[in-house]
Formats: sequence, C-alpha cells, structure tokens
Amino acid sequence: MASRLPRTLLTFSALVVTGSRFCSLTAQSNWDRYRPGTITAVMDLHDSTIRATPANMLPTWVLPGNQFPTRAQVTYRGDSHPVDSTRREVVRRWGLSYLRDSSIAGPYHREYLFQEGEHLLWLPVQDKVASFFPRELHPGQTVALYVLWLGAHYAGGDITWAFVVTEFDADTTQR
Repeated sequence: MASRLPRTLLTFSALVVTGSRFCSLTAQSNWDRYRPGTITAVMDLHDSTIRATPANMLPTWVLPGNQFPTRAQVTYRGDSHPVDSTRREVVRRWGLSYLRDSSIAGPYHREYLFQEGEHLLWLPVQDKVASFFPRELHPGQTVALYVLWLGAHYAGGDITWAFVVTEFDADTTQR
C-alpha cells in the first residue's frame, strides 16, 4: 500500500478542490470494496442482458447502479491513445446520472491497453494515476488494476464497455 500513497494524496487533493461527491468513484477511503476478480467476468455477466435490448430501443446507454469495484490482475501492454468518444460519453452520462455532475470524465484523457487472458482491453486511466506508469510499469508486466464499471453503449454491434482505472499496484507479489 505504501507505493500508492503519493497517487492517493494527489487524487485526494483534487477531491478537496472539486468536491466530495467524487469519493464514491475514486474510493480513496475504502480500497477494500475492490474485490479480486476479472474485468471480463463483469462483461460476461452483463453481455447477454445488454444484447437482449429490443431493436426499437437501440442505441442504448447502460448505466449501472453497481460499479462492480474489481481488483483485476492484468498485463500492461504499454500502448495508449485518447479516450474513445463513446466511452467518454458513457462516463459523462454516469456522472450526470449518479453524481449530478458530468465533469467526472475530466480526469480521464487517455486509455491504456491491458490484456486479461486472451482479451485486449482499452481502459481509461485517471491522469494522475497514469502519470506514474512511466516510472513503475513496463510492457509485459503484470499489474493489479482497481477498476469500476460505469456502463456500456450498445447500438446493435459490438458493446462499448466503460471501465475506469482509479488506481494500480505494480507490486503484485504481496497479494
């Protein structure tokens, strides 16, 4: 946990400035709510329900009340790009729906490529958290990600999943 202290303090400072409503999303005070699991298990749990959306209701935005806080072991691939516009819109809508504030998408400018089993996952990472990647991560490294599922968008083809990374732990040998 000591390796997370600087990132936690930086994020906490941002929370003080922007307001306490973000505490439920960043979960600074309660890392224990993140349960060991996989991102793909959360996707598998909801995939068939999302795909069952009637054609006359497409496209649809899925904004769950349960964020499924998960601590997932993944492989950092090292690639990044700007956050997908649809994924950003899911995060924005989630913030508007549950926090009454759409600016929640603000701290997420880039998404990073991770691999979980055979699945490649592009995941938005908080800017302050991602600033530690160059010093602490290298491509091919196993890392524990603390992720929240904020929703999905479905228009009849592929589902755009919106998980956000709120923290990471590069030292997975202790867990």
